[in-house]
Amino acid sequence: MTRKPLVALLISVLLLPASCAFGITANRMQGVRLGTAAGAGGPLWAENLLWIGALMLMLVWARQIKRIYRTDAGVPAPKETTE
Repeated sequence: MTRKPLVALLISVLLLPASCAFGITANRMQGVRLGTAAGAGGPLWAENLLWIGALMLMLVWARQIKRIYRTDAGVPAPKETTE
């Protein structure tokens, strides 16, 4: 197996679940604040930081995947041969 799929898998396994955890936590805090969920809510700034953190993790993931699978624009794609 080549190195690119392994690095992409590792990045995906680490960053995407972390982003989801940030988003779920922020969503629960928002639910408590709006009164649709039970529990003790945190401050609004903490909820905003969690949303920003979730977004940043998704953007970092997308940037890393793009860097892993980057292709040079000057190099023509290999032509398919049919037999």
